[in-house]
Amino acid sequence: MKNKKIKIALSGSTGKMGHVILKEIKQIYNVELSILLVRKKNNKEKNVSNNETKNKSILTCTSLKNTYKNFDIMIDFSEAKNTIKNVKYCVKHKKNIIIGTTGFSDSEESFIKKSAKKICIVKSANFSHGINIIYLILENIINKIKLKKIKIIDKHHKHKQDSPSGTAIEIGRIINKKFGKYNTKREVLNNKNINFISKRKGEVIGNHTILFSNKNEILKITHKAKNRSIFAKGAIQSAIWSFKKIKGLFSMKNVVNKNEDILW
Repeated sequence: MKNKKIKIALSGSTGKMGHVILKEIKQIYNVELSILLVRKKNNKEKNVSNNETKNKSILTCTSLKNTYKNFDIMIDFSEAKNTIKNVKYCVKHKKNIIIGTTGFSDSEESFIKKSAKKICIVKSANFSHGINIIYLILENIINKIKLKKIKIIDKHHKHKQDSPSGTAIEIGRIINKKFGKYNTKREVLNNKNINFISKRKGEVIGNHTILFSNKNEILKITHKAKNRSIFAKGAIQSAIWSFKKIKGLFSMKNVVNKNEDILW
């Protein structure tokens, strides 16, 4: 580990998160970017840094075909269908993958879970330490909360496609333990105990608020992301954490809590 840098393949390199990961990965001594995976129509776009595309040690490509020897772990912040393709490739070539993509269907979620029986997958809707600390807090207090009116409010930039956000859905899953077993996205959204409110406006990076209330009091938990570097750093930290792990489905909660309790 001290002598070898972990080689990272980045999928979604032309997106907002891709830009930040490109910047942050240079600040960490024991990892290096080895592959930039881009969409065909974006292969020559200016939003892929010229320094990266001209760097001979970094392979910029539109397909992972025959690249498995060039990377150790993949970080994926792309889109659901593309991520599933990348998971299939990683399973085939025994490569671990860090998934920050959201908006998966229940069947896609099931596929990822099955794939984690063969490789190590760290999947999180939100890689910030703050949000994952909130997850841990909620898990410890949810059964003690007597306030029955529940709202989960997520605010994001106008370009975000999934609504509610993956983070809001995960918060919903944790709260659902108070009412019974609701695991799938459909079950979470159909739970009448929770009111999801999603707002898409401007360039808001990501704000999440959980409100528990009754006629006498309100309990409010809020997290606001000031910049995207918190997500990038968390994803890279997850890649380092997962290095040499053989298999299992984990989340950023495992990384923050420094434990290896498998989610399935």
